Amino acid sequence: MSNSSTKNNNSRTRLNTSVLWIGLTQVFAVLGSWAIVSGGNFLRMFTLGSITLALIIPLMVSIEAGLIAMVIFEPFRGLLRRAQYLIVGYSENEPIHLITPIVTSLAILIILGKEKLTMFRATPLATLVSILSFICILQVFNPLQGSLFVGLTGILFYLVPMAWFYFGQTANEELFPKILKIVVVLGIITSFYGLYQITFGYPAFELYWIENTDKYDSVAVYNVTRALATFSNAEEWGRYVMLGALAAFGFASMRSEGNKRAFWFICGITLCGMLTLTGQRSSIFGLFLGLGILFVTGAKTFANAFARVALLCIPFVLLFTFSQTMSEDEIYDMDESNGVSTMISHTKKGTVDPTSEGSLGVRFDTWTRLITEVLPSNPFGSGLGAKTVSASRDRDDDETAIDNHFLSFAVSAGVPAAILLIWILLRAFGYCIRFWRESESGSDDFVMARIAMALLSSFILNNFFGTSFVIYTV
Repeated sequence: MSNSSTKNNNSRTRLNTSVLWIGLTQVFAVLGSWAIVSGGNFLRMFTLGSITLALIIPLMVSIEAGLIAMVIFEPFRGLLRRAQYLIVGYSENEPIHLITPIVTSLAILIILGKEKLTMFRATPLATLVSILSFICILQVFNPLQGSLFVGLTGILFYLVPMAWFYFGQTANEELFPKILKIVVVLGIITSFYGLYQITFGYPAFELYWIENTDKYDSVAVYNVTRALATFSNAEEWGRYVMLGALAAFGFASMRSEGNKRAFWFICGITLCGMLTLTGQRSSIFGLFLGLGILFVTGAKTFANAFARVALLCIPFVLLFTFSQTMSEDEIYDMDESNGVSTMISHTKKGTVDPTSEGSLGVRFDTWTRLITEVLPSNPFGSGLGAKTVSASRDRDDDETAIDNHFLSFAVSAGVPAAILLIWILLRAFGYCIRFWRESESGSDDFVMARIAMALLSSFILNNFFGTSFVIYTV
């Protein structure tokens, strides 16, 4: 009798579930039809709601599935944001930017429900990250930044990316290489769209966004409109491609990949080529640094490592010695029809002779002023959202961008918080080194530790010459 009752209960459960899904499908179809007929904001909200639901459903299956869904969505968020102008007019407030924070918050609640408060101190690194998160929460209410709304926007830029630390702490070990492989494939797919933008120009809906957007002056390179691929800005595209290239070369050195090693090597070469089209010179230097670490850490002995360093220096010496760059006037003579040539020349010039770039001098002047004047006068921060786009709109100013995440974070959350962030990254790099040294040479763990060191070193460099930490895809 008990077995029969159990079978009946299971049958009823399956029946109820089927009825529920059929009902939800019908409701979804009705709402979708109504949204299509209504158009405009109704259709946009229905589309964004559908995307949010599509990301939440995998999260109900497992944390790993939810994270993979967000990883797939994020590289296309910029394109989807611009595509909405096919049905609505331009607006400074973009609800699509709230999708990942919403799903991230739900994921954190799920982990918190399972692990309780122990998740905040499960490891020495977790304790440090939790302290940093608490400082950021306090800075949300700092009155120096302006309105409370500005402080709340700081959560999107700083606390949401920090939440992913707890995901990495909780998820299974197979997630890391799986996500990196997704990044490699998506990096190539999205880059081909960027190549299309450079070669044939932007579609009308993207041109509409470029004409109306504010606080994004770097979209133009000389007389050519910089490509963004499917991302929100060129920096994001460059950083994403850089990380994908490092991961691809790492997988190419992994014995367990077998015949697929050639595929990963070709992917790495392709992404390196695409990186030159992004115009992101700091990403190229990040690639050089990451490849150097990936190359040297594969050595089995100190002598082998020294030989690899010497070998690695040869192409760089040749590049910086014999490479010829175009003058400013020659590049200015190019127009939109020479988009690929302009971007390659721009990238080459900034890579071979970075000191000749006026933007680098402006950065150094800005950093000097911050270190000698701004930070000494207020070492405890001006508020979490003080250096966000919302803050600049709130003040209606044209203040020069800092382009250094550590200094920007010091201004926003305070010098002690910035020092703590640097210490966390250094500790994380130390854990990578220990994991690498303890792994068997040539094993998958050995290679994954090398990839992690390459990614983290590039990440730190990019945050010194950019704001990679606040880019969700990165």
